[in-house]
Amino acid sequence: MNILYIGSSGVLSLIPFKKLLSSKFTVTAVGVARPIAINNKIIALENESLALAANQLNIPVIDLSQPVSDIVVQCEKYSIDVILMSCYGERLPDEIINLAANGCYNMHPSLLPRFRGPEPIFWQMKSASDVGVSWHQVVNDFDAGDIFAQQKLRIEDGANYSEISLQLAETGAALMLDLLLDLAEGKQTPDPQNADLASYFAYPEKHDFVIDVKGSARQAYNFMCATSIFACPYLCQVDNRQFYLDEALDYDNNLTLETVEVQGNRLYIPCNVGVLIATYTDKIPG
Repeated sequence: MNILYIGSSGVLSLIPFKKLLSSKFTVTAVGVARPIAINNKIIALENESLALAANQLNIPVIDLSQPVSDIVVQCEKYSIDVILMSCYGERLPDEIINLAANGCYNMHPSLLPRFRGPEPIFWQMKSASDVGVSWHQVVNDFDAGDIFAQQKLRIEDGANYSEISLQLAETGAALMLDLLLDLAEGKQTPDPQNADLASYFAYPEKHDFVIDVKGSARQAYNFMCATSIFACPYLCQVDNRQFYLDEALDYDNNLTLETVEVQGNRLYIPCNVGVLIATYTDKIPG
């Protein structure tokens, strides 16, 4: 099958792409938005990008920021059978979706239909929900198409955003190969999403970085560890006092405190279950 692979930078795009390259399937072209090129040579301002990786392997790179008609003309040269997407933040026009004889599919890092939207890792960790990855058919509404593959992950305590992303990418890449085999053999079994169970979350804002002491200390600890990459202080209100937390240090779900304890810049915060240990700052964000 001729595959058009669409994505951006980061492990959620790059790991499935590299998995494809080491498989029996063929990446015919790669699509990205606004690849950076100097003297007709693609470069990457980050350590690595999908466009650069494709260019180094002489895989054609299609700029998806061009007019749709120009993109269609380029894609038609490659007789696209399947379009695979991961970590691409733009809506794909129907004219491009319809180019793929065997469909267009997107990898989304949540257990759809829950946590649709652009930043599902943050919201899954904030909600202390099950974390997982889904491959779904691309339709007009974001993250709403039929599910073709899905798997729940076990996230270790204290995992950071990069570690969680890597785990999601590797699991999603394995599911992708199974999806492609099913497509090749005509065995795909789509599972329509239940709209009544769907939830959508936008990018987090400052007021979303709140520690809920009504939950467990473990939940608060894991949320802070997973989302520290956003570099936003966490508001915590306890004992009619307000603190801004910097870093989660540890938790003890077997410990009980009647009130918050302050030891230097370290707080011991009583939660509904256990105690969260974190550093805090006296500086109130603007």
